[in-house]
Amino acid sequence: MLFSNGYEMVREVANHGSFSKAASALGISGPAVSKQVKSLEQRLGLVLFHRTTRMVSLTEAGRQLVDALNRGDDEISSLLEQLFEGQEKPSGKLKINAPMAFGERFLVGPIAEYAHLYPEVIVDIEFNDKRVHLVEEGFDLVIRIGTLEDSGLIAKRLCGFPARICASPDFINRFGMPTRPSDLRHIPAVQYANAVTGLSLAFKSSDGKEEAVNLTPAIYANSIEMLLESALKGIGYARVPLFAVNEHLKDGRLIHLLPEYQSLPERSVYAIYPDKRFLPLKVRKLIDLLSDRLSKMDNHT
Repeated sequence: MLFSNGYEMVREVANHGSFSKAASALGISGPAVSKQVKSLEQRLGLVLFHRTTRMVSLTEAGRQLVDALNRGDDEISSLLEQLFEGQEKPSGKLKINAPMAFGERFLVGPIAEYAHLYPEVIVDIEFNDKRVHLVEEGFDLVIRIGTLEDSGLIAKRLCGFPARICASPDFINRFGMPTRPSDLRHIPAVQYANAVTGLSLAFKSSDGKEEAVNLTPAIYANSIEMLLESALKGIGYARVPLFAVNEHLKDGRLIHLLPEYQSLPERSVYAIYPDKRFLPLKVRKLIDLLSDRLSKMDNHT
């Protein structure tokens, strides 16, 4: 069998979910197993395992290969032909996760366009705002707003994601117009429940000084629509993405607070994926399409 040592080691790593445990079972060193698997991946031009700081798991190509290994040499030859073809033409299943409001507003068109362009790819798109583990939950690509947290993953910036601190005119009449960040400390806030910054907002002044302000939440919400509606109803001030509040700022239903300050951190939209080695063509084509379509947003913010 071609690359027989590599194949055997792939099967052992898959069975044990670990390079070190596979090495122990085979009676060789961990680096030797890793070297053989990487050599096989290099020869095939495929990534067979996702490797993160938390775990090792099979890619779609890896799963197909292990299944074929259990069925014999003829199955492997047939599978390799299919996999090589997939490197020339997008095919297979593509599982994606993206934020709900942003996805429904900006991603449905490009993703539908992608599905039309590449009918041999089965697109599985999930819109929600929960935090997902890309590798553990089997996603090929995750669209996220913010910054990359797991150094084992790769992030490509697609576009900026500006936000505004805003409140309703009624709210401002009741609590006054803030003139500096510290004025926000003791008035009600509408808090995004999944905020990585916790109960605080950070600002940078025009002279470059940074200041963090602790919040006094009146309501927690994990959706942009709930944040927006709460701000419109005067429940509190809120930090809301510009795309969601732009029309309300123009018609006066919401007022931009502290416009001379920049809210931090600056956020962008990223395509996040597990490994840049031999990135599957189906994933690369979607990233390229999203990058082209969404980059235009930077010119309108």
